[in-house]
This record gives sequence, structure tokens and C-alpha cells, in this order.
Amino acid sequence: MRGDFEAYLNDEFRDESGTLDLNALLALENEAAMDVAVIMPTPQPNPRNDELAEAIRGNQRTLGCALVHPTEPEPVQQVKLAANEWRMPGIKLMPAIHNYNVDDPIVRPVVEAARDNELIISIHSGPNNCHPNRIGTVAGWVPETPIIMDHMGFPDDLDAAISVAKANKNVSLGTTILRFHRRWGTDPDTVVPTEVKTAVDTLGPEQIVFGSNLPEYRPIQVINALKRLELGDDAEALIFGDNLARIYGLD
Repeated sequence: MRGDFEAYLNDEFRDESGTLDLNALLALENEAAMDVAVIMPTPQPNPRNDELAEAIRGNQRTLGCALVHPTEPEPVQQVKLAANEWRMPGIKLMPAIHNYNVDDPIVRPVVEAARDNELIISIHSGPNNCHPNRIGTVAGWVPETPIIMDHMGFPDDLDAAISVAKANKNVSLGTTILRFHRRWGTDPDTVVPTEVKTAVDTLGPEQIVFGSNLPEYRPIQVINALKRLELGDDAEALIFGDNLARIYGLD
């Protein structure tokens, strides 16, 4: 199986009538032979999780992931809606956009609600309020719940992200890294992201999960960048889909 843990059905996919066009997104997943994709709404202060749920309803190739804002009213209720009404198997935390510390105590009831409703948690990583060490604190709150760390701690904290994943086996690192392509060259279609190989060599491929960050980059671009690392068929099979299948219970 092949799967993309992070794709956004955002405003770039609206048709002339303003309706979200899921088929346009899936056409880009098809280019990379993706069987399933975890779909998230436009990252904004008041995310339209309900609109996303309607857009993907009944599509067997999509897994909804609700964007939950812990400082907005009733965030735990949003988690319950994701699980019970919208039928989404995951939630996403975006502290960089919503402006909170991911390890603030206000976040704990949200991730515990995700745990109680058997949802997967994806978390945007980066500097300051979403530093990997802070995500490690969150992972310790819900050690039995899978957490995918978006961006692998890039641009500056890959080592910390690897250390957090090594200490917390419920944490996987997501390969949404092409936005940092200038670390390796000027062309995202030719870069060789060697630091990702460092993560694979240190953690093993079992804790690395493919993600594209579509539409910022096409899934095929990220696939090809990772293939240039020559990780081997077994590692690629895990990273490009088998790990996602295990995390989301798709086996």
C-alpha cells in the first residue's frame, strides 16, 4: 500500500462555483500511485472541518484529519465531532498558525480526547512553540497514541526530532520536507535530502512516514526526492505506505 499522511484540500482546489474539488487533489495523488491520503482542511483560525467532511464523505481513498485549535471554544468537542460525526480518524495541531505552545496544559485535554476516541495525532513541528522537544512532552502525555511529527523538526531541529522519536516510540517523523529544498540545492526536482537518510539510519524506516504537504509540493516530487536517497526496497515500502497503514489501522 502507498499513502500520503498530509495533503490539504484547501482553497487551491475550489472550482468555479467555490466547491472543493476532491478529484483534482486525488489526480495528483494518482501521479504518485498513492492508494490513500490523509486529507486536512485549509489551515486557518477557524478551520472548516465540516466542509472537509462533506467533501470527502464516502470516498474510500481518503482519511479525514480535523484541524483542532486548542485555544478556541470547546476544542474537546471538536475532537469528538471528528470521531463521531465527521468520521475522521485523525486530528492536526498547528501551533505555528494558531499561536500557542504545543506543550501548554490547555493542549492536554485535546490530545487525551484524541486518545480516548482512538484518533491519530499529527503535529506541525518547527522552532519555538512547536519545537520537537515540546512535541516530545505531548507524546509523553499519550504514550499509546500514534503521533506524526510533520516536517521532521526542519529547518533547524532534525537532531532533536530524531531524539524525541527515539525516546518516544509512538512518534513517527513525516517527510514533508521539500519546502526546505534549498538546503540541498535550488531545484526540488533534483535535490537529495541527505538528512532524511540520517533519520532513517538512526531510527530505522519504521518511524518515518511519507507525506507530501500537497499542494505545496506534488507527492511525486517528494517520492522522487526520497528515492534518490537509495534507501532500498524494504525501507521504501515501509516509508511510502506500510507505516501509514499500520498507524491508521489499514492493514
